Amino acid sequence: MSDQIKKMPDSSFKPGHNTPPHLFLADWFYMLTGATYKQKPLIRSDNRKIEWINAFLSATTKYRWEVIAWVVMDNHYHAVLKSPPDGASNLPKFVVSFHKYTARRWNDQEKQTGRMVWWNYWDTCIHSQRDYMNRLQYVFWNPVKHGLVDEPEKYPYSNYTDFLAQEWFDIGSTPIEVENVPEF
Repeated sequence: MSDQIKKMPDSSFKPGHNTPPHLFLADWFYMLTGATYKQKPLIRSDNRKIEWINAFLSATTKYRWEVIAWVVMDNHYHAVLKSPPDGASNLPKFVVSFHKYTARRWNDQEKQTGRMVWWNYWDTCIHSQRDYMNRLQYVFWNPVKHGLVDEPEKYPYSNYTDFLAQEWFDIGSTPIEVENVPEF
């Protein structure tokens, strides 16, 4: 299969050359995970976490991704996002924008030239309501899993409490089943 994007109604399927293929759907839900190079705790300080949050939220606005859930840890982050109405094909540019910004900023702060900050990111098109709920739980309970807090609302670097306060959150408004999502 060629590296060209295969167009489908309101979506695109991009086969990967050295990565799994990606399904890009308009107005749909995705799980995003990013990790620092060699899982170094480059986001350990409170200030770094705040810088990541600001860069991430700025990029979501610029690239029109709706934030559903996020958490940032010492060496990785997770987010559940909804793609723009015109498609998700800008996902790589969206991620690169805040990765590049934070890498440059943190390297400048530590007088490091050319140091790799981010290793990679992984995105997954959420395929069912159950998958959506599982991903939300994974994002918000990640600090508990890593032993940082005993309850997700006690972790200050996620949008858990804001998420719970949103009136729009309703199980009925989560994604419906998506048929024929390729498994890789």
